[in-house]
Amino acid sequence: MAKRASNNGIEGDRPDRRQFLRRTAGIGATAGVFSLAGCLNQSLGEGGGGGGSGGGGNGSGGGGGNGGGPTNIVLGTSSEGSSSFRVGSTFAQYVTQNDLADTFTIEAVVTEGTSATYRRVADGNLLLGGTTTQLLENSPNEGSFEDTQLPNFDTIRQIRGYMSFYNFGVANAEAGIQNWEDLQGRPIAVSSAGSGTRAPVERIIDEEIGLGNVQPRYMAFADIPSALRGGRVDAAFTWATNGTIPQGWFQEIDSTVNWAPLPLSESTQSILADELGFSSYVQIDGSAISENVSQSIDAFTLTYLWNARADMLSQEVVYELTKLSYERAEELVEQDEVMGFFPDPQEFLGTLHPDIPIHAGAYQYYQEEGLWSEYSDSLTAPPQAEMSGSNATNSTNSS
Repeated sequence: MAKRASNNGIEGDRPDRRQFLRRTAGIGATAGVFSLAGCLNQSLGEGGGGGGSGGGGNGSGGGGGNGGGPTNIVLGTSSEGSSSFRVGSTFAQYVTQNDLADTFTIEAVVTEGTSATYRRVADGNLLLGGTTTQLLENSPNEGSFEDTQLPNFDTIRQIRGYMSFYNFGVANAEAGIQNWEDLQGRPIAVSSAGSGTRAPVERIIDEEIGLGNVQPRYMAFADIPSALRGGRVDAAFTWATNGTIPQGWFQEIDSTVNWAPLPLSESTQSILADELGFSSYVQIDGSAISENVSQSIDAFTLTYLWNARADMLSQEVVYELTKLSYERAEELVEQDEVMGFFPDPQEFLGTLHPDIPIHAGAYQYYQEEGLWSEYSDSLTAPPQAEMSGSNATNSTNSS
């Protein structure tokens, strides 16, 4: 399994993975370079999907062409009470209410969780969705994908990062829980069943006490506060978005439950550094997120991003989506502070996976805006960009 450092520090033992992805992605996209020529100025030719209101759909929500109308995007987020839904719905509502998009309409929907959303995008059942760099790292057949491989991984494209999680454990002190030993045989709310936090939280619980020595519970995040108050669980994992913004349901825990933070042992910290890709151990200032706990809180990070299949969402649509997400970023932050990633390229580009190609539409916009040059050595361009550059060189040499 690849060993990765935290978000921006990239170390690993898969030196050929980027080359593999470029080769496999290029196989299915070569024809697109020619068939889409002229659709966009200097089109990279990646992806002709994302059918509009008149497009020829494929029965999976993807569509098969422009069809003369805007592409109807259903943005898969995560479960009820999640920050992914908060981010997605803020963006979708702002774009829709202000009639900003010409090439698409967009609606954010609740899903079973970020991991489930990612699979729905890969399956072709969603045009756009959230995932984590850690899930990308484990694709297509490691970690949570060992039993059921992720399909169509060679078509997955990154668009932009949208937030980071600082995840931490809370224990119900009123139930006599102060540490991991007190949780022997007790119920713990791990996450929602399809959440991107599920696999790393399970790994941490397993390291601290043994997953078989507790009773894991999976539920909608919004249901966790009442479960803690009612004694249906004695501990849970929650998060602060971007390290400083407490999630609404955690604020409910903070105001209604006498809780104590669960520590992360040195062995767990080592696992975060060496085993769980794109996660790192951090500490949160308790007073920054809680009214009742002022001590430092042990936590681990996860970074989240929007992704789409190259053959399902067109370059034109992703170009406009990317443009709106950056040019309207300050206005989005005014709508909700959880949108803090949106104005800062260091956040929305600097936290992406280095080996997974960027969608051609996003790549086109980042190049035009002058953002790509700073990340060209650390991120992967769409395969058509390299092919176009090669063709341009050959044409110059032959003329």
